[in-house]
Amino acid sequence: MAKLFRGRFDCKIDEKGRCSWPAAYRSLLSTKANQLVITNSQYQGKSILDIYTLAQWEKLEAKIGKMPSLNKQVQAYRRFYLSGGQTINVDSHGRFLVPASLRAFAQIKEDVVLVGMGEKVEMWPAQTWVKVQDEMANQFEDILQAVAQIEEESTH
Repeated sequence: MAKLFRGRFDCKIDEKGRCSWPAAYRSLLSTKANQLVITNSQYQGKSILDIYTLAQWEKLEAKIGKMPSLNKQVQAYRRFYLSGGQTINVDSHGRFLVPASLRAFAQIKEDVVLVGMGEKVEMWPAQTWVKVQDEMANQFEDILQAVAQIEEESTH
C-alpha cells in the first residue's frame, strides 16, 4: 500500500526561497533521489501550489498522457498544470527551493502551510489557509452531509 501525505505543517520560506520539508514527510521520498515536483494550482479561485514526489508526478503525467490530446480541456489542463511543474531537490538539511515564479503565482511571502492531501501536498500562503480553514469549519456540517451522501451513493 502506498504511503500517503497526512497532516498540516506551518512552515517558513527563508530569504533564499527555501522551505523545510516536514520530517513526517521525509520518509515518503525515495531513497535514491530526494526529488519533488512542484506546480501551480487553484482552489476555489485561490492560487496555491501542489507538491508531488517524482514517482507520483510521473504517474499523473502517464494518466494525463492517455487523455485525448485534441480535447481543449485536456490541452488547457496540460498548459496550466503540467507546464508549471518543476523538479526540485530536497537537500541534506530537508530544505527545498520554491521557484520564484511559483512563489509569485501563489503570492507566497514567508509563512506557508503544507497540507497533506494523500498523494500530494498543497502549499498555501498562511493567511489564505486561515481564511479557507475558517470557511470550511463554518460549513463543516454541510460538507459532512454531502460526503455522507456521496459515500451512500457509492455503496449502492
